Amino acid sequence: EDVAALLAEPLLNGGSRMSVAPGRIQANLVSCTGAQFCGFALIETKNNAVEVAAKLEERVELDRDVRIHWTGCPNSCGQAQAGDIGLMGGPAKKMNAEGKMKAVPGVKVFLGGTIGEAGKLQLEAEPDAIALDDLVPSLTELLINNFGAKLKPEFEAEHKEA
Repeated sequence: EDVAALLAEPLLNGGSRMSVAPGRIQANLVSCTGAQFCGFALIETKNNAVEVAAKLEERVELDRDVRIHWTGCPNSCGQAQAGDIGLMGGPAKKMNAEGKMKAVPGVKVFLGGTIGEAGKLQLEAEPDAIALDDLVPSLTELLINNFGAKLKPEFEAEHKEA
């Protein structure tokens, strides 16, 4: 009866993930349980998914929904192959302070899965895994190049450095 009072509830406002108006990425985010609760997962998915989605929403503007699916392992409970962008946990390589390549937590990226009657799974991942630490700039670039995202002006200098 009192919709205005309901919409004013703190749970549905501010930085809450229970927002009644989530962004085009956050509203379409899918994640498996991840390493926090699953012994098969190679990475923690849920917290990373929420954190990365929030950072992407902060950096870019989109005219369409983008489905980012996270899964912690090849069992693909998060259905990474069905997402516009699918992220599957696994090792990535990153240069350490001594200049040597080291295995770090990362994701394989699947681009272009679709859902619906004519849906298709994207079974081929991009060749190089991305370290979780490097994921936001990489996904920002993917969103700009593949999904028509526009970088917000306040992030242009930061994006050029990445």
